[in-house]
Amino acid sequence: GEGWIELYHHLLMLRSELTFDRLLARNIRHGADASTVMRKNNSGSLESATALCSNHVMRAGRHFAHFTATRREMIGVIRPNIQVNASDFDEYVALDDTLAPLIRSYRNQEGELYFFYPGHQEFWEYLMSYRTARWSDSNVHCCYCIFVGTEDEDEDEDEDEVGHHFCCFDWASGPVPGRMIGNLNQSLPIGLLLDLNEGSLSIYQDGRRFATLKDGLSGEYCWYGTIRRDHESISIRRGSTSNE
Repeated sequence: GEGWIELYHHLLMLRSELTFDRLLARNIRHGADASTVMRKNNSGSLESATALCSNHVMRAGRHFAHFTATRREMIGVIRPNIQVNASDFDEYVALDDTLAPLIRSYRNQEGELYFFYPGHQEFWEYLMSYRTARWSDSNVHCCYCIFVGTEDEDEDEDEDEVGHHFCCFDWASGPVPGRMIGNLNQSLPIGLLLDLNEGSLSIYQDGRRFATLKDGLSGEYCWYGTIRRDHESISIRRGSTSNE
């Protein structure tokens, strides 16, 4: 079990401001403060970079966060204790030579990862190496929501598919089929409620609950966001539902 000092630290953490303390991949940086992340360089490339609120670990109870995103960023929950160290992939290359070109394409000469996105299956075996008993028995390791629109010249979107798309990943076996959530306003913040009493993740906007995105969740999670494009940013702040 946990000692009183660790429990007290956890209580203080749950009362503090939400910040992105862990930045994964090279092309991401903080904005005006640690509650915002953005692209470091606007190069025209699609180098996904991910930020975790890993100092805000959610183990039980109800947790609500507001996300403000500029375009097609991914926001959601992920297992909190993962690290992504580029040097770790050397052992995977040693075990499987077919991975060598892939891993080399992920890293620059300084050994930094060009990109990181928890939905890439090439990373899953590595991410599962961080599994602990606190993940519990749920195999839903990552859930995200992303706006799908028609404003991008390089994408041919079906107008009937405009809206927010939800997806989740079981790193042990594969992705779970996603679905669309319509009628949300892209220009307004999105609220996510992680209810670990019920084991569910729900989406809100402007005080209204729109949908339960996923149930069957258990164990530890933290908030996260992934940026893929130039001039994108994500901001996070603590919040509550309208009936709390």
